[in-house]
Amino acid sequence: MKLINEKTMFKILVERTGLLFSITTSSRAFFFFACTKHFGIKIAPTTDPYPGIVELCNYDLSEIVANWNNFANIKLKRKLS
Repeated sequence: MKLINEKTMFKILVERTGLLFSITTSSRAFFFFACTKHFGIKIAPTTDPYPGIVELCNYDLSEIVANWNNFANIKLKRKLS
């Protein structure tokens, strides 16, 4: 079971294995996460209005943490369909 709540600048993802809370500003997104294997704070450039790491990883916390280096600085040229 997952709980996903997204507002303009806030995102909350709660799973059985952990949680992620992010705050997005005009230039940066700050991610606070705690899960069974990881705990920390990460910072990435804002990708709005395009999908960011959370959307690219299908709202899966373990995948977000595992793929952070590959997707954190991505800026897509078009929206995903």
